[in-house]
Amino acid sequence: MALITCPSCSAQTSNLSAVCNQCGQSITAVRTAPIKTLSGKLSLLGALILSIAIIGTVLGTWWGPAALLPGIAFYMMAKFL
Repeated sequence: MALITCPSCSAQTSNLSAVCNQCGQSITAVRTAPIKTLSGKLSLLGALILSIAIIGTVLGTWWGPAALLPGIAFYMMAKFL
């Protein structure tokens, strides 16, 4: 059993419980890693495409600049989800 901090009242509570013992706030959102959500996956995909596009642009390839727009689109979609 590990202790985690409640996002609402900052009290220490068990990671196995669904609600905080002190304030009753749900702590299930604390256990969900950002990469497990759809917005986290889209953000990671956008950052990956952007980094590959920047490397391709610096190296002078034809696909480097063409990949910038999809990378930006995926990254921005993640921010609005």
